[in-house]
Amino acid sequence: MNKILKKSLRAALILSLLFIYQFSTSQVKISGERSTELKDKLDSICLPLKNAGIKVSCKVMHADYGKVLYECDPEMEMIPASITKAIIAAASYQKLGANYNIPTIVYTDDSDIKDGVINGNLYLKGFGDPDLNSGDIQTLAQEIVKRGIKEITGNIVADDTYFDNNYRSLSGMYSGDTGPSYWPYVSALCLDKSTGAMSAGEMLSYSLSASGVTLNGTVIGGTTPAGAKEVAQISHAIYDVIAYMLKESDNHSAITLFKLLGAKFHSTPASLEDGQAVIIQFLTELGIERYSFEILEGSGLTRFNKVNGELYMKMLKYMYDDRFLFDYYMNSMSIAGKDGTLKNRMIGTPAEGNVYAKTGTLNSVSALSGYVIDKDNEILIFYVVMNGFGGNATEMRMAQDDVCITLSEFSRE
Repeated sequence: MNKILKKSLRAALILSLLFIYQFSTSQVKISGERSTELKDKLDSICLPLKNAGIKVSCKVMHADYGKVLYECDPEMEMIPASITKAIIAAASYQKLGANYNIPTIVYTDDSDIKDGVINGNLYLKGFGDPDLNSGDIQTLAQEIVKRGIKEITGNIVADDTYFDNNYRSLSGMYSGDTGPSYWPYVSALCLDKSTGAMSAGEMLSYSLSASGVTLNGTVIGGTTPAGAKEVAQISHAIYDVIAYMLKESDNHSAITLFKLLGAKFHSTPASLEDGQAVIIQFLTELGIERYSFEILEGSGLTRFNKVNGELYMKMLKYMYDDRFLFDYYMNSMSIAGKDGTLKNRMIGTPAEGNVYAKTGTLNSVSALSGYVIDKDNEILIFYVVMNGFGGNATEMRMAQDDVCITLSEFSRE
């Protein structure tokens, strides 16, 4: 987190200036001439695509003043692809807080381990950390050894019951949806983004054995009993998890966070439906009409997620208005010409380094939504999505880049 935030000091300084600007919004006006000029430029980008039979939805709003600067079919129902992840990130920050850490915890049912022997089982319980890796398991083993544990008489129990056992999400659920090979394996205890609870348990067993701990049992799946005592814990910061998810557009992270929200705020073992319930609550509390959207999972892999521009305007404005969360949220996104899925886009243009956004791509779907720092060093909120173009998305991305370049050159006066 620190590395990314250090790289974003410029954005933080801009945000501090914006905090001052918000108190004088009633005295600031946007030139009608400038608004007309901007509309004409954006029309010249969007309308040719629309006239070619492509579904195009676009909306731009000034973040401070709430003035709509441009719109092209903003209420049209669209497939969002991976800009869905921007919704999951916003809900995660709002619900969990920017300082939340996602834990993986080792427990035991032995009430007294001071003698160095666990007379019973060791439980490895996952709480939906999508970034849990082999190094983390080795660290947990080291922490157990530091507690003076030299022998475990029972089993190592791998516990992934924080989520349900629907490990492949919507794979094969809907005819005509994204193919099964694209759906990641998702578990509450998932190792290295690819393998499940038993692999994590085996890794812990191997690491403990390699450290000289005597293991009398085996690795099994199971549930941590109520009242079990914590032995060791490791966690990843929510900012690091979300930044990786957004910048790399990681599907596994997004679906995992979707279920994590369901587990924390709805019920366990969490299902996709539990995650849906939390996202519905989050969005409707922002004043977004319930039946104007459908978010079935968090990655955007499904073609049955539905959104519109109004949703993104309200959500992105809500996050912008939260002066604590916004710095985290904005800097979690890809930066044009700098990193993530926008690393190679808008290089050498006024938009380079000034666009913080989430990309989205599926067959015949291309999307981009987020924030642009304009010529006045003020922030504009934008959403531009194309559906139904067929073939290669290169032309759609070029149009999105042109929208962002145009916005980065915009000045109120």
